[in-house]
Amino acid sequence: MSPLAPIPTQAPWQQALAASGCLDRPHIAAAFAQDALVRRLEADGVEAVLHEPADRSRAVLGLHNPSATEARINLSTLLPERADCTWRFLSGSMHTSHAADGVYVHLDASGTAWLTAAP
Repeated sequence: MSPLAPIPTQAPWQQALAASGCLDRPHIAAAFAQDALVRRLEADGVEAVLHEPADRSRAVLGLHNPSATEARINLSTLLPERADCTWRFLSGSMHTSHAADGVYVHLDASGTAWLTAAP
């Protein structure tokens, strides 16, 4: 499967964004349109998926920690092409910390968070 190909089935945690009401916002919904670019990301044991509208005007990032312990994800390492973006919380549960090498998202055990950023 191409890294930009649509993901044929979504995990239950990915469907939680629809329940949050975030998809009612046009700029968020565009990242989930049929022509959107979707790719899975490697995140040290954390399940991550990036949705972008066809014009790549926005990114919607879903993160899920399937483990029984807290996970930390460096957003600059995960998405170096968006290292200068300001990420905004959409839905889920998380907290952040800042370090010299970027912003870290902390997810509790079994935690999920959705973030968005524009270039």
